[in-house]
Amino acid sequence: MNVRTLSVLLAASRESVFNFLADIENLPRWAPSLCERLYLSRGRWTALSPLGDVALDLEASPLTGVIDLHFDLGDHRSVLPLRALPLGAERTLLSISFMPAPEWPAAILRCDADALAADIGGLIRRFGGGEICAPAAAVPALAELGLN
Repeated sequence: MNVRTLSVLLAASRESVFNFLADIENLPRWAPSLCERLYLSRGRWTALSPLGDVALDLEASPLTGVIDLHFDLGDHRSVLPLRALPLGAERTLLSISFMPAPEWPAAILRCDADALAADIGGLIRRFGGGEICAPAAAVPALAELGLN
């Protein structure tokens, strides 16, 4: 499975970050590459995305800070898990893992993962902060701390 995880340190409380992300109606505001616009269709949220119309479900737990955004493309279901971790009163580490369905074409996988990384810029502009952590970038930092 092609999984890409990105993390960003935001200058806002976990509650603020979580509440914004857990409101499905905010999806076009923070992830325009995944959802150009959102509408209700037969009682279910649907996003206009680069893949066409995609049915969405969102599960959120304020206690844990976990948000799972499910994309349903008929035979293919994918999840975008987000985790908001408090690092102080006005600091939140947001982790987002892009986990598309394995059947999706490789070109779409690369495009969507890169677009999601660009969308993080919108969260930085909204909440402040901006220290972005990616797996490849984290390796030298871990080595400096003596962690391998």
